Amino acid sequence: FKTPGLRDVARTPPYMHDGQLKTLEEVVEFYNEGGKKHPRLDGEMMPLKLNAVEKRQLVEFLGSLNGRVQDGY
Repeated sequence: FKTPGLRDVARTPPYMHDGQLKTLEEVVEFYNEGGKKHPRLDGEMMPLKLNAVEKRQLVEFLGSLNGRVQDGY
């Protein structure tokens, strides 16, 4: 399946396939913790171990991907 792009990701809450996460901060924390443990969790899913500054910077980066499409592009 095709993974959606990140353009305008900050404008498209809620997140995840079931809408369980309401903010980008929640998404970053979810992945920072290595996801929720369950039998079908991919074995390569691991905690990111980001500190508070890195998490904030990641959320700010994702927010910077908002934009508008210009004519001809």
